[in-house]
Amino acid sequence: MTPSLLPENTKLAYCIGAQKAGTTWLYETLRTSSQIHFSRNKELHYFNVIAGKSDQVFDLRMNTAKTLARELVSERGPKNRRNLRVLSELADLLSIYTDAPEHHEAYLSYLTQGFSGQPVICDITPAYAILDAKDFSEMGSLGESCFIFILRDPIDRMWSQIRMAVSADAAQVADFQTACEARAQHLIDSKRLPKLERANYRRTMSELEAVIPPHRIKYVFYEDLFHAHTMRDICMFLGISPISPKADLRSNSGRHAMLPEHLKHSFREAFALQYDFILNRFGAATPARWQVNSAQRVPG
Repeated sequence: MTPSLLPENTKLAYCIGAQKAGTTWLYETLRTSSQIHFSRNKELHYFNVIAGKSDQVFDLRMNTAKTLARELVSERGPKNRRNLRVLSELADLLSIYTDAPEHHEAYLSYLTQGFSGQPVICDITPAYAILDAKDFSEMGSLGESCFIFILRDPIDRMWSQIRMAVSADAAQVADFQTACEARAQHLIDSKRLPKLERANYRRTMSELEAVIPPHRIKYVFYEDLFHAHTMRDICMFLGISPISPKADLRSNSGRHAMLPEHLKHSFREAFALQYDFILNRFGAATPARWQVNSAQRVPG
């Protein structure tokens, strides 16, 4: 086990979840607290990269650094200023991947840069949801640590992710609704939806709970996230003073498109196991949106 390298009396909080599940909003809200320290980057992508589950993230960062280095010119003056600044930041970030296996000093050194005695240090990297029990165990071994896992209704989350992806594709934005429907149908036809790791709440929760004690895990429904009582619960879990969420902080809502009923039906079938698991696990505490989209009702 790696010795704790956290500052004394400091808790390390990880926030995980699927894409389009509210982690950006939570990040922006928690940043308003003077009791939480964040690194310079919102998503460090440390544990998923060293676990070999996100090679594309590492490759993108490394290739960007190489490109910036190649663009440097052999002359004095301001031409290199921007590239050198970005390259320096990127080199600092890439340094987190330089430790030997089961050693995390470089990661913690980067994470704690600028730390000034806050009781909580936070790493919000949603992609950690794809990790396995052994990875969560390693994360939990770095010191006093806890996990916040945001759960969003699978159909709403998938449709939001599709809208975001289509918005980013300039070639498809002329007919946004049609492009979104086509992308959804392609995913349905591919049979990949039930296998999406970051949308497999049952798998992630099982892996997490196998190695992390229940009192160190906080499950939060996206549908409840923006309410004051939910933020009070999160702050109590973290051991910090309450934060009042601001409605104008809500981010990344994306462009609007209607989800046709036939696609919703296919989504419902693809995510049936997730709905069954969550509704059985949380019962009446499951938000109404989940019950509506799953076509199931929970007594109570």
